[in-house]
Amino acid sequence: MLRLLSRFLGLLLLAGGFIALIVDGTRSIAGGELTITTLRRGAVELFPSVYESLQTSVVQKSALLWDPIITTLMILPVSIAFGGLGALFIVLSTKRETQMRYWRQ
Repeated sequence: MLRLLSRFLGLLLLAGGFIALIVDGTRSIAGGELTITTLRRGAVELFPSVYESLQTSVVQKSALLWDPIITTLMILPVSIAFGGLGALFIVLSTKRETQMRYWRQ
C-alpha cells in the first residue's frame, strides 16, 4: 500500500515537473528570452502569506538554517525540483529483485 502511494505521488510530481517545464518553455518563446520559474518565485506567487510566515518562523528558530540551506534550495527551477523528487519517489517505490538460487537460473 505504501509502495502504491509512493509511486502515485512520484507520478504526480513528475507530471507537475513536466507541466512546469512546458509553462517555462511557452513563457520563454512568448517573451523572446529564457525565463525559468524558481521554487521561491513559485511559492511567493502561489502562497505569499505562507511563504512569509515560514520564512519568519525558520529565521526565529535558526537564522543559520535559512540563509545557506533554504536559499540554495529555493533557486532550483520548479521543473527540476519536482521532476527529480518524483523520479526519486518512483525509484524508491520499485520492488527489489530477490537473489535467485543457482538451480532456478
